[in-house]
Amino acid sequence: MDTEFFKYLTTLGVGGILAGFMFHFYRQDVRGYTDLWRGQAEALVLVVKDNTAALTKLVTLVDALHQRLDRDRWEDEARKGP
Repeated sequence: MDTEFFKYLTTLGVGGILAGFMFHFYRQDVRGYTDLWRGQAEALVLVVKDNTAALTKLVTLVDALHQRLDRDRWEDEARKGP
């Protein structure tokens, strides 16, 4: 803690000192959870990017499969004739 801040707290008495320490530890706790949240957010963004890439590949594969099945069905119908 800053020495000027500590001097200011001593002028407030015991209640001020307790409030200052509570505020100090509260801020440390908030910073810790904020840093943890940032790390989790970055990990989730990475998961979303990976899932988007995988889904794009799957959509391309399914579209190609549908085109092939439609082509094969059309060729089978053309061979059978009217």
